Amino acid sequence: MDKTKTNMSKQEMQAAVRQMEEDIERCNMTFDAFFRLLDKIGTTFDMKETVSLFILTVMGQLKLRKVSLYLNIPGRRRFESYHALGIRCESAFPALDEKSAFVTWIGKENGPVHIDGFFNRGAAGETDAERLNPLIEEGFAYAFPLNDDTGIIGILFFGGKVTGEKFSEFDNELLRMMSKVAIISIKNARLYRSVVMSKRDVERFSKVKQEFINHTSHELRTPLTVLKSTLWSVATEDMEEGLMIDMAKDAVTRLHNNVEHILALNEMELDRPVLNLERTEVSSIIEDCLREVIPEVEEKRVAVNVDDRARYREIMADVSRIRIVLRSIINNAVDFVKWGGRIDISTSVSLEPPGDGEGVEIRDSDHSGDERFFQTCGPDPFHEGGGESLQMSGGPESHEEPSYLVIRVRDDGIGIPRDEIKSIVEPFKRSSNSTVRNVKGLGIGLSVSQRIIAGHGGRLFCNSDVGTGAEFSIWLPFDGLMLTR
Repeated sequence: MDKTKTNMSKQEMQAAVRQMEEDIERCNMTFDAFFRLLDKIGTTFDMKETVSLFILTVMGQLKLRKVSLYLNIPGRRRFESYHALGIRCESAFPALDEKSAFVTWIGKENGPVHIDGFFNRGAAGETDAERLNPLIEEGFAYAFPLNDDTGIIGILFFGGKVTGEKFSEFDNELLRMMSKVAIISIKNARLYRSVVMSKRDVERFSKVKQEFINHTSHELRTPLTVLKSTLWSVATEDMEEGLMIDMAKDAVTRLHNNVEHILALNEMELDRPVLNLERTEVSSIIEDCLREVIPEVEEKRVAVNVDDRARYREIMADVSRIRIVLRSIINNAVDFVKWGGRIDISTSVSLEPPGDGEGVEIRDSDHSGDERFFQTCGPDPFHEGGGESLQMSGGPESHEEPSYLVIRVRDDGIGIPRDEIKSIVEPFKRSSNSTVRNVKGLGIGLSVSQRIIAGHGGRLFCNSDVGTGAEFSIWLPFDGLMLTR
């Protein structure tokens, strides 16, 4: 009897592991789809494209038979069917008055509801029944409000799942997340269409975009944290299961890095971000970033050479932000390097400012090179007295006040067209010769990196051309301190 119980326990455990693997796989696929939606819907201001992308994603991720989105038409005081999928004739759907009993009812709901719930209340009038019956007859059984603190801007009607399954709490939460993205994007599209080229309207438009990025990124943090906790708590001795779990961990880590990049970029747009300056040894940060890309480096058989001539040198810097910079540039090198190629990373101290041989300087069009865009929190980079663990020393390259600590990252990949180098700092911008589907990330790393470097009083250069690989050089102010070992 005890043996039977043990066997049943093992079977139940195996079933639980399989279910967890399926859930993890679905979560990964869902978040990948969500980021693709975020990438596309967050950079377009075309209403039709925004709505189409939203409906396609909802229909695909929830496996729905049919979907129709009603939008509030400004000035008409009613909701009209804007776009639908999976139906015979969209024009047969009548408009809904914004003061109708149904719209008032659905506007108070916080999630998907069955339309029968409205009729069961007994408050439906003849007009409501007349306008909702065509939807019900077409197979629409559920409704979901798209609303925010300004009111309801749309109603999503949809039928059941193709599989016949019931909607889970995960489905409901996913629908809420996607709807929040759609709401802000729809408002962006409407604002863009109506905006005039005046300073006040441009600033208002920019604020909506920033709120969209900030809100969406924070919404993603919670489910990512839950998924991360689940993954890291799974232990298995089976090699295949372990491989799947490791792949899921890598995917979650990449998603987490994307979210952090988005938040960093948005923080720089919203206000003057604060740099928490402290004594920082850049060499240790480079080592940490290289450890993160070991799987990709080994998979592509890439040789990585590090020439760390500035080891043990310190600068005044914000550690977390410099890590974002180095991680982004090293990840780019790994993404674009050839299979079996080479990546060279070097650090050095320069007594002179950068010359023409560094290539093209990458500047941001809005805040090009202006370190005043940041606020600093911490000791002054050039007037802080050393403690017991620090001493003024120029070492072999002795000089009382060296000018810059220089970090170079070079790869022998596809390179960047020289006339496009200045523009790659734009968010979501990639060079014309890059294959986007084979490259991870959202294309915002260099935009974030340039602003962080400028905030430290530094400069970023790129020397590249098509087929010659690319070299990025980071020049950061250096106060000549050397860590005692």
